[in-house]
Amino acid sequence: MLAEHACMKLQRQYGVFADRGDVEGFTGLFAVDGSVAVPEHPPFVGREQIRASIQALADTGLTMQHVLTNNVVDVLDRETATGVSYLIVFNSAAAPDARGSRPVEPPPTVGFYEDRFRRTAEGWRFQSRVLTRVFRRPE
Repeated sequence: MLAEHACMKLQRQYGVFADRGDVEGFTGLFAVDGSVAVPEHPPFVGREQIRASIQALADTGLTMQHVLTNNVVDVLDRETATGVSYLIVFNSAAAPDARGSRPVEPPPTVGFYEDRFRRTAEGWRFQSRVLTRVFRRPE
């Protein structure tokens, strides 16, 4: 149960750190040789590539809100686990109004992540995270 909890926490932190532009927090969720794959790019492998990818996203100024649900983690042994979590992402490039809100648009992505976790000297980390888009807003 502790391993499941640690891995589910990684799944939730992924969205929080991405939304806040916390580049170092986001990068630290992955094993040193970990990877993240999204459909429109080749996989980002290793912390340096992952850091560069999330920094580039943060630099766009896009405001994002990840909604991650249906988290399931299966511990395979003392060192490895697999998981899945569903994803809805809202984003906006619009400036905030006087109350700090932005206009809502249909979410550009609805899908799921398939995860592989590994216990490292730093604790449980993503070994890999692969996004599958089920629905995507037209460009």
